[in-house]
Amino acid sequence: MIFRALFWVVRALFILFVIRLVLRMIFPPAARRTASRPVRPPSRVPERAGGTLARDPSCGTYVPQTSSFRLQSGGETVYFCSTACRDAWLAARQQSGAKLA
Repeated sequence: MIFRALFWVVRALFILFVIRLVLRMIFPPAARRTASRPVRPPSRVPERAGGTLARDPSCGTYVPQTSSFRLQSGGETVYFCSTACRDAWLAARQQSGAKLA
């Protein structure tokens, strides 16, 4: 009785394995299709058709420099995606004791 049940389990697993092989032949995984494409390393400063993108130091979002919220700090311009990120960054700088130029 146990051998008969074990036989049916092994048989079902074998049938599922064969079905999986057939499906993988018909529909190859996406990783195999894109493996031949070369990977381009990211550039240091992302650019797009609308201009250069700047990284928000508070949340890490890239924003276009033309439509961002700017702040002069330490002789450099810092770009933010929103006033909330700018205010959070200013609050963190004030707590750490860093001076703003």
